[in-house]
Amino acid sequence: MSNTGRKKNLASFNCDQRKWEQFIACCNSKGTTATATLLEFIDLYLGDSQDKIDTTGGNDLDERLDSKIKASVEKYLVTSNNSNSSPSNETIIAICERLDKLESEFSNESNSNQTTVIDNLANLEQKVERMAARMTQLAEAIIKIQDYLNNQQKRGQKSYYNNSSFKVHTPRMQPLTEEGLAKRLGVSEESVRKERINLPPPLFVAWSKGKDRAGFGWEFNENTGFYHPVS
Repeated sequence: MSNTGRKKNLASFNCDQRKWEQFIACCNSKGTTATATLLEFIDLYLGDSQDKIDTTGGNDLDERLDSKIKASVEKYLVTSNNSNSSPSNETIIAICERLDKLESEFSNESNSNQTTVIDNLANLEQKVERMAARMTQLAEAIIKIQDYLNNQQKRGQKSYYNNSSFKVHTPRMQPLTEEGLAKRLGVSEESVRKERINLPPPLFVAWSKGKDRAGFGWEFNENTGFYHPVS
């Protein structure tokens, strides 16, 4: 026969064995049994104290649920950080890798542009220096050509006068003012001044030689303020 009595039924339910053992131990520590504690809880829940139990149990349940949810979220975050199998985590990692790649490409492009600008400036400076050197060489070559032609002309004249027994006294050329040089070259004073300022001294000498009817070159002396002949 069952010990539950005529008006009593045997109640059974599934419960984690460890929790059930802890529950029994807790009841024993308080001088009661698990069955008595459960019956008391049922009576209280069905009786006048139901609201109180609902309120107390509900608040405690909310707190426990909050705690459980918080623990689950923290566990999920830790698991996601330590695992690459999660689709969400893979997406985040892919985005971060893409951002790192874009930042690296932008940085490399910026450094490349900066290096290119510096190289272009260096190349331009070298080209300017080479052009200046070639202009100087060209001016020197023009002067040498003019000197050679003048010497050839003088040699021909000297040979003619010697053969003709004529002796011609060549007067020494005197320094000229800007006005005097302009008249001699057949140009305006402004042209003389402009060419003197814009051209290097060797090129100005070559320019004046090309204008001078006797083939003399002229250079400006800043100390005297006059133009002196260059043979």
